[in-house]
Amino acid sequence: MQTTPIYFERHVDHDSKKLIRMSELRRKVVQALELSKNGYEHCMEYYTHLDSIMDSGTTLNSSILFVWDNSNSSCWKFEKLHILKLLSHWAHDLAVDKQPKEAKDWFSKAVGFEIESIKTLRTYSWRDSSIGGLPIMQDRYHLSMALVYASDYFFNMYTFKESYLPVKKSYQLLELASRLWKKNDYEQLNIRHALTLKHMAEDLEDDNCGEKVALMEQALKLHETESIRKAYNLWSQQNDSVYYNEVKTDKTISFLSLPDSFQNLSSIS
Repeated sequence: MQTTPIYFERHVDHDSKKLIRMSELRRKVVQALELSKNGYEHCMEYYTHLDSIMDSGTTLNSSILFVWDNSNSSCWKFEKLHILKLLSHWAHDLAVDKQPKEAKDWFSKAVGFEIESIKTLRTYSWRDSSIGGLPIMQDRYHLSMALVYASDYFFNMYTFKESYLPVKKSYQLLELASRLWKKNDYEQLNIRHALTLKHMAEDLEDDNCGEKVALMEQALKLHETESIRKAYNLWSQQNDSVYYNEVKTDKTISFLSLPDSFQNLSSIS
């Protein structure tokens, strides 16, 4: 994201030291963007100051034009939404670089920032037509991102201890996100779908070997890994030599409803 410098001390009637600090922090956030670095700490401090000013009823000496990616608005909530977007993105990046136990809280923060964006949009009383169509101004966009980060939260649990429930939840959340906002990156969707099918097959009794093979055939069409191929070969050989079951299944993975997803998001954030 691209933006222009702002000098709050020139526009806002407030404590000059705090305003100068805000301007400095915002410059550091912009610098982190330009250098493709993670600027979470400075961004979080800037957000805290920004939110405090917005809640204080402070008067302006002159209006401020907030510019992001060739779009602009004098509404402070426009600025807040972009800062929340950066916070969620950087929190997620920090989570990805950490071990599962440490990553959990960072995935949770990423979800929380997207939920806060939705709350901010609901208080946005007037939207200029020039910015109304931007993704960042859409509830569905922020909900889809919250679901993506929540999916990664559960997949992080799965990487810590592989089991059916967390990988199923991870797949369901990502699948719902893909229906809400199609332009996001969903390259993990087929992988998590395949892993969910693998664990469904593992939970079946050996007498249902034909179903195991059928589920693994579906998994292999979605994504092939050594463990998925190995499981398929094992159960296929067992079925051909011992059980002789018909290779078919009517088992499916249920879709997640929006009300259920809200409950999941609330429990994480």
